[in-house]
Amino acid sequence: MFFRICLFTVFIITLGSSLYAQRYVGLSVDNDLYFGIDRYYSSGIFLRWGKLKTTEKDSLPQGVFKSEHWTLGQEINTPALRLTEDLAKMDYPYNGWLFLGFTSEQFFTPDQGYGWGVQIGTTGAEASLAKFFQNTYHIHILNLDPLSWTWSIPQAFHLNLNASYLWGALLGNKFKWVNRNDIQGGTFRTSFKTRFGLQYGSLSGLPFFGNRMEERQEGISIFLGMEVEYNIHDYSLSSNWFNDKGQGPYELVANDFRNKFQLGIVYNTKSWSIHAMLNNSSRHITTQKYSRHPFINISLNYLF
Repeated sequence: MFFRICLFTVFIITLGSSLYAQRYVGLSVDNDLYFGIDRYYSSGIFLRWGKLKTTEKDSLPQGVFKSEHWTLGQEINTPALRLTEDLAKMDYPYNGWLFLGFTSEQFFTPDQGYGWGVQIGTTGAEASLAKFFQNTYHIHILNLDPLSWTWSIPQAFHLNLNASYLWGALLGNKFKWVNRNDIQGGTFRTSFKTRFGLQYGSLSGLPFFGNRMEERQEGISIFLGMEVEYNIHDYSLSSNWFNDKGQGPYELVANDFRNKFQLGIVYNTKSWSIHAMLNNSSRHITTQKYSRHPFINISLNYLF
């Protein structure tokens, strides 16, 4: 993990030297190591950059904000017994997902907008670099034995599309009800999900839903809510292109419904944004040993 963070940080600095105003670069990390565990969705690291293309003033008479966002990301899945080589004891598949994503968003106000995006990438222990990065980190940083990676989701190229609708409604006294709805489809993941909850604090707009630049403010806000998802298929869990009925040596079956409880905080300065989110996820596989899985996301963004 430390090696990957250093690598991506160098890339951020290099990229940032060639960009101009109303842009951002950032690093976002998901990990369950903060809880002393290493299982299921155990690691995610995302290098993000983007720009606000038009402001409300620029786009008159339409009065909209338009932005573009790019993500270079990697996700890693691990069974609960990460050192076992016995397939019968694996309650979750090994998988790596390395991808490049693009998102275009248009907001009518800082509290209402929509977006669309595309992701291209690859699965597989070697092709996604997941086995290399994870075991390098465990051996050289944590001084632990390497994970077995006995069998992983097969290597395959994937294309995914997604669309979203976001909105917020002020309830008074710095409270706001916020909601994000997403649909995604493709060879990697197909699902519908909604994320909703209460936002409280001095920040306007929707700071918990992506890197927002429509109305930049200094201050702090907190979020309490949940995400509910209906899964149609997830290649990272079943290695099946079309459904999640269990295929391959694992013969694991993915849950159709998932939920995730969330508690987060965002702190903005003039040039920096720090975002932390505690997540507690339900089972993704019907036979997972543990019913819930906690992990934390920490994001750091530089705006200029």
